[in-house]
Amino acid sequence: MTVRERSLSFAQNSDTKFLPRPLPRVQDPKTVKLLLVEDDLEDEQLVCDALLEIEENRLWSNWRSSTIVPVDRLADALDCLRNDWFDAILLNLSLPDSPALLDSFLDVSACAGSAPILVLADELDENLANRLLREGAQDVLLKSELECPPLARAIRYAVERQRRVCAVRASALVDDLTGVLTRDAFLNVASHYTGLSLRAHLQLLLASVQISVDREAREPLLIQTTEVLRGAFEAPSVIGRWDWSRFCVITVGLTETTVEAMLHRAASKIVAGAVRFSVIPVDPRENLEELLAGEQRTRAKTAILTD
Repeated sequence: MTVRERSLSFAQNSDTKFLPRPLPRVQDPKTVKLLLVEDDLEDEQLVCDALLEIEENRLWSNWRSSTIVPVDRLADALDCLRNDWFDAILLNLSLPDSPALLDSFLDVSACAGSAPILVLADELDENLANRLLREGAQDVLLKSELECPPLARAIRYAVERQRRVCAVRASALVDDLTGVLTRDAFLNVASHYTGLSLRAHLQLLLASVQISVDREAREPLLIQTTEVLRGAFEAPSVIGRWDWSRFCVITVGLTETTVEAMLHRAASKIVAGAVRFSVIPVDPRENLEELLAGEQRTRAKTAILTD
């Protein structure tokens, strides 16, 4: 199934029309935009019908209309999240191109930005639900119990809770686990660096370090990776944690060859996991967040080391 956008605007005609995804990223505050990740056609239709009924009965409260982008594969969902914005994500974890349920959530969460994730579960699994909530899911909804008013409230409350979570994160400068800069703090510092480099004609490089490891060993490995990166990159280089398994480093006045050699040495000291890194020259006029989100990943020089 190809990526497509379904507009669920309130109208007299009950037929649902499929429209191409709009290119501009201009958010309509009266329209809630949802990404539905679901590979079962019947379940997809069930959710879409529920959303249409919510709109027709004016149950949104905060919004007048809704737009849904349905995809049936994890890869398509990640592509959508890298290239567009959404108010919320409705996620079925059991996808044909995802090896594990928790992996589906973590991969989507890493690209979700400020969009809350509501998991659509086929059956009740308390252990998995609790783990998902600890990892940042805003809600876990049973498909068999989906009803329009509770679904509308769940999405509305998830959006509001996520806004508060993002506000708290934005106020924090240091990541609790690793002690390096948070995502927002890194972007803030890096933006100052780009301004200075433009005036001083200094070369800026942006490095991304991705760690792949079993979930149980994740936190100790992230702490170890932090120590290794701090040993490799001293001031004025800046290190930040981008998401649950990715670090970013901005360097000043170093060549790509030098930074790649430093990353090779650092990666060789990181045990128990696979390390993927890339180095990208930074144009001060470019958007750092888009670079790190992978929109210009074709420019990156990538190396992979495994233990």
